[in-house]
Amino acid sequence: MRKISIYALLSILSLGSCTKEFVYNDANDIKENAEQIFGLIDPNQDWRTTTSGTVSITADADLADIAKVQILTESPFFNGNSVILAEAEATAGQTVTLNYDAPRGAETVIAACTDDKGHYFIKAIDLSTKQVSFATKTAQTRAATRTAEAGIGVSNLTLDGSNVTRSLNANREIYAELGTNSDNSYMTNFTTSKKIYPWENNNWKNEAQWQLTSTSTISGGWNVVEGTVVRDISSSNPMLEDEAKTLKAIFDKYLSHKTNSDGSRVNNLVYIREGSALRFFDNHLTSDGNPITLIPVNMASTEIDCSTLYYYYYKPSDVPSGTSLTDYVKKLPKFKAIPCEYTNTNKGVNREDFFRVHEYLLPYYGDFMPTTQTFYPQNNVYRIRNVGKTSKNQKNYLTYFNSNNHNAERLANAYEASDSKFLNQLWQVFDIDNGRYLLYNIGAKKFLTNVGKYIEDGNNWEFFFTDYLPFVKEIPYTISINADETRRIKCVNTPTTFVGATNNSSNPRIASNKTTNDGEFINWAFEAYNFTANIDALESVTLEADPTDHAAISDCIPSGYRVGFMLSKIYNPNLLQNYLKEAKNGCLYGYGEMNTTINNFPDHFSSAVTNKKYGMEPNDPRIAMFNANNKTFLAFEDGSDTNYSDMIIELGGNSGSFFDDPQEVEEQAYTMCFEDRPNVADYDMNDVVLRCTRVSSTELELSLIATGANDPVLINGIVGDYVSGTELKNKEVHGLFGVETSTFVNTVTSDDVLPSVSCVYRVDASTSIKQFLSNIYITNNGQGGRTIGLPATGESPFALIMPGNFNYPQEKISIATAYTTFRNWVNNANNYGNWPEYYDDSKIYINPYNR
Repeated sequence: MRKISIYALLSILSLGSCTKEFVYNDANDIKENAEQIFGLIDPNQDWRTTTSGTVSITADADLADIAKVQILTESPFFNGNSVILAEAEATAGQTVTLNYDAPRGAETVIAACTDDKGHYFIKAIDLSTKQVSFATKTAQTRAATRTAEAGIGVSNLTLDGSNVTRSLNANREIYAELGTNSDNSYMTNFTTSKKIYPWENNNWKNEAQWQLTSTSTISGGWNVVEGTVVRDISSSNPMLEDEAKTLKAIFDKYLSHKTNSDGSRVNNLVYIREGSALRFFDNHLTSDGNPITLIPVNMASTEIDCSTLYYYYYKPSDVPSGTSLTDYVKKLPKFKAIPCEYTNTNKGVNREDFFRVHEYLLPYYGDFMPTTQTFYPQNNVYRIRNVGKTSKNQKNYLTYFNSNNHNAERLANAYEASDSKFLNQLWQVFDIDNGRYLLYNIGAKKFLTNVGKYIEDGNNWEFFFTDYLPFVKEIPYTISINADETRRIKCVNTPTTFVGATNNSSNPRIASNKTTNDGEFINWAFEAYNFTANIDALESVTLEADPTDHAAISDCIPSGYRVGFMLSKIYNPNLLQNYLKEAKNGCLYGYGEMNTTINNFPDHFSSAVTNKKYGMEPNDPRIAMFNANNKTFLAFEDGSDTNYSDMIIELGGNSGSFFDDPQEVEEQAYTMCFEDRPNVADYDMNDVVLRCTRVSSTELELSLIATGANDPVLINGIVGDYVSGTELKNKEVHGLFGVETSTFVNTVTSDDVLPSVSCVYRVDASTSIKQFLSNIYITNNGQGGRTIGLPATGESPFALIMPGNFNYPQEKISIATAYTTFRNWVNNANNYGNWPEYYDDSKIYINPYNR
């Protein structure tokens, strides 16, 4: 604080008693002190922190049992910061006029209808709006047709059994377990270096992704696009301007895509965990027996074009006893629902804008799970000889060399039957249908297989031996027969042909991209070996059965079935060698227990868990499900934070109606902050801090929450009748807290927080909180009874009324230092600039009511 001038001091000493009138006019001292801290004060500065408005609301929202209409600061859905600015009782169809004071700087407020249980229907409006109705003609039509019409013809829809793919989870587990089950160091190192080990032994390997055949058809305005059922609704059900504005208001406050001041994304997990969708339904819909459709309304993710949404369903009673729901869901078929790039390309708006152009149907294809099939070897055991040999030094029999190195020699000269290595040249051939074969080496007791298409480019032609059947099935061979009965062997899933050694090499590089120009080096003779009595040959092999086509059964998933979702994100899908290792590739689920693997995948997804700013747990959901405005929404987290607004989908139908999340919204509180010595003020605005809330239409609760005064200071000017609590009228603030006059209370962060002291007063029903507080002033008996109330226009701000539970500055820290843009407003009354949003965390004191 500045030292008071000697003239002022002499004048104060000359006071004979405490009066409300200043004996010494120290206006110049006050002005000089304020200007040292703030600069010049705008002469038009009225220190107004709210903007008044009046609006007439018609209670015609799509909500049963309307009890009240309200004006709120923000969307109430899962948002603890929303508060009531004004409210009145209302019945359906009634029009009520409300007067309200919105926080200054706000561009919109929320008009709302609510029932007596806390269910809301809202509409975002500008402060200039004078009349609000929720039931536009379009909204009424939409409400009547919210459930897609039953009876959609799906008889010509068929799932394509020949185009089923293993999920990324399945392939990662297969390769991860291959690294453990194989003695091939190359594959083991690949598993470790590419960090896919979290998938090992996690029961993913049967997870498959399905889509419709290219010949599937459907009518009635629906189409088959990229294996999904979709219709264009850009004309019949467009995104209206006021609807987009309301959705923005909902998601900006619940699942914000914005960043914190430190650059991190907002953590929205707290309310997601508390929602009924997660607590009671494990983030699954419950079908009501009507069609379920998905309508994308926002695609803000920069990686949305890499994503595909799948759905699954199950009957809860079908989950076998002793099987966890997680393991059961892993085996369920995942049906393609939304090719995200298709909608993103056609949405016609900016990246973060709301839209409505496509609606996707989720047909029912019956209940089926993966099955197995047993295969038997051909009758003969073979030695397999390359027929391209032209010199004595060339080796020509396909052989196991007691080594599993992926690029080891694979050819040797013929062994005699008495040779211990003889069995290493004997092979069984298994025909696994559809022109595919497996080669089993009797000596090794392993299958010869290719390293696969997902290994680094340039190495995918190499071979090794393994008995890990899930991988073997993925890399079968085709064996074609030439006119001379020789054969050619090619890998099905890689561009690799078996090739013999050249004249100058005994090492067969069974290389890729070989053609008929290689002559006899790509031809092999299968020489039957008939003396098998003492050979330990394989009798059969059991593999996962090939998928078959499945016709759609209904446009409606049966009532009571649970429906869940998986978002598959494949970054740079054309780079196959990056498919397994790419840190941004992953399958993300609404059911949190399915995410324990991906949430531990290093370098991207795991950041949401390891970075404490986000606080994700390994079993947290990657999809939020909730109801707002009588609709169900799905909101996705596809990356390394927890904002959950990378993609937003509106649910068509009522299968999310079982979610029930009443919202609790409190009345707007106000904080009144005083400086007790205007002429030497440090403007920490905490010498007396009051809080006021409405208890009922005729009762207000006033609380003393802090004092940073060194003088005996009294609270005066309270206009209201005592109802209950501790009387505050004309009481000294330190005495109310029960401390000495020199003690600071709730202004120093290192001190204990003392409870506030409160009193309820009866007031006229027409009295607003702001009006009530405007009468209050303080009397500083340490300065000869000086009184301090709200400043007049252009005066220094020795008292402020702030909407909300204002976090005032810490002791001896100016408000201009704690709130970094406050000075801009002081200098220019029109430059409010939402200054309360810009503060230095280290310099503010957290209001006890914000703790």
